[in-house]
Amino acid sequence: MVFEEKTDVLIIGGGIAGIRAAIEATDQGVEVILTTKGAFCKDGAATWMAGNGFQAALYPPDSIEVHVKDTIKGGKYLNNQKIVKTFLSLGPKAVEDMYKWGVRLLKKDGKFYQLPFPGHSYPRSVCGKPGLFLGPEYKKALFRQVKRRKIKVEEDTFITDLLVSDKEVVGAIGLDVRRGEIKVYRAKSTILATGGFMGCYEFTTANPTATGDGHAMAYRAGVKMMDMEFIQFIPAGTLWPPSLRGDVYPYMLWINLHPIFYNSLGERFLERYYPDVKDWATREAVARAIVKEVRAGRGSPHGGAYMSFSHLPRNLVDNFLEKAGRVHFFRSLKEVGLDIRYDAIEVAPGAHYVQGGCWINEKCETSHKGLYAVGEVGSGGKDGADRLAGNSITFCLAMGYIAGREAAERAKEVSLSEVDKRDVEKFSQKIYAPLKRKNGKRPVEIKKAIREIMSTYAFLERDEEGLQFALKKLGEIREKDLPRLATLAKNKIFNVEWVDALEAINMVEVAEMVCNAALMRTESRGLHQRTDYPNSDPAWLRHIIIEKIGEEVKFSTEPVDLSIITPDEEG
Repeated sequence: MVFEEKTDVLIIGGGIAGIRAAIEATDQGVEVILTTKGAFCKDGAATWMAGNGFQAALYPPDSIEVHVKDTIKGGKYLNNQKIVKTFLSLGPKAVEDMYKWGVRLLKKDGKFYQLPFPGHSYPRSVCGKPGLFLGPEYKKALFRQVKRRKIKVEEDTFITDLLVSDKEVVGAIGLDVRRGEIKVYRAKSTILATGGFMGCYEFTTANPTATGDGHAMAYRAGVKMMDMEFIQFIPAGTLWPPSLRGDVYPYMLWINLHPIFYNSLGERFLERYYPDVKDWATREAVARAIVKEVRAGRGSPHGGAYMSFSHLPRNLVDNFLEKAGRVHFFRSLKEVGLDIRYDAIEVAPGAHYVQGGCWINEKCETSHKGLYAVGEVGSGGKDGADRLAGNSITFCLAMGYIAGREAAERAKEVSLSEVDKRDVEKFSQKIYAPLKRKNGKRPVEIKKAIREIMSTYAFLERDEEGLQFALKKLGEIREKDLPRLATLAKNKIFNVEWVDALEAINMVEVAEMVCNAALMRTESRGLHQRTDYPNSDPAWLRHIIIEKIGEEVKFSTEPVDLSIITPDEEG
């Protein structure tokens, strides 16, 4: 049985960008439904694991203009500069909103206290007390705002596909995991807020449920995608102990305590790669250096590097620990006999954030009418070839505000469209297929294979041979394994393996986009490094666009917007 709901604005995804969009659309006086793949504010949204702060230019000598230029330089000039300025201009508003809603941002002498981050000209990261992760703060504050406005939230709802009529998105279809039933949503405006696809890699600081669902459904619907070759690997993912694997708390320590990185020989190896900034290099730079050390046989026992604080006076570290209070990370280290005052932490680059997603403009509109995209799934070139540290939350809050407002205005002007019943039937069959198939390939096997392929051939260093091989293996998964995709569990209600199967389909789509774009970009720039094309090429100051038209996939390029600053101006 297929159930149908109607709304003015449908928001797919319940992280910080989706919730901010829901708040704004509701405040504009329209009806909103927000769906989330898991439990509301308890799901796998990367926001809830966010660290200590986000960027906003608040006080002189800092300015929006300087923040914009820092972001463009950090993005290796591949950013859409107009979009960057539009979004970052809303940074001060984002700070005021979050503080007003109860996020415990630190103030000193009546001003927001701001930390310095690599790549920024001035300290501009608003933050909480030392050692405080703000992810839980965002969650509590936004949860309260949603409840206060009585926004309709549909939990455990896995949206699988967009419903399109003549390049206009008129709704979406998905699985109600709680009931094991198909749901159709008819909407005047739809906002994608599904996050990234870090779950396509073996080692990630995000939740493995981040499988690119929004990216895949937009691609299948014919929406223009861009910059899919750029994935950020943060060099501060915890490798050991196993209970903390993927924990990104070392990044908090990096910003607050300025550690030193060592290889297995005890060498301060970053001096070799970046003699000027050493251990204060950007995240992308440190991640690449760690990979080089590991491949040269100088990695730590579990395949990373050592992050050490032993150069610091003990009372300085003690002061930080005292202010941080009871933190799970330190308790877990203590259980295995590690103490950051004396012992180094093993860290490695983990998939942390994705730059690629839907093509969007300054209003967060995609190439399809009625569809908006925010956060990681909404690229637009906002990040360029590398996201500047601390910008993600700022972007999410700005984009949510803009998309919520724009989607609401559209909903006031258009009528609700009918959905094509043939599409509903087609997508329903696709959703049910793994459950109905008696035997075949298990979802866990397919997911494991994709993660191995991506972690080997689409990681920090790539080449033509490896990418061609990756595409060959992904093609085999698409042609041979997906048609045999079957769940062992056949229950309909809360069937997690059924969800795994639908995620596996999305992961293949996303992985192929990443590898094709990486193969096409014959240069090295930012997060995309080709060992067979080790230098940046000015001719590649272009975005790679991917568009599925029927059964054909079109690859093209668009020039970069250089309306604010050019590489020549900065030398």
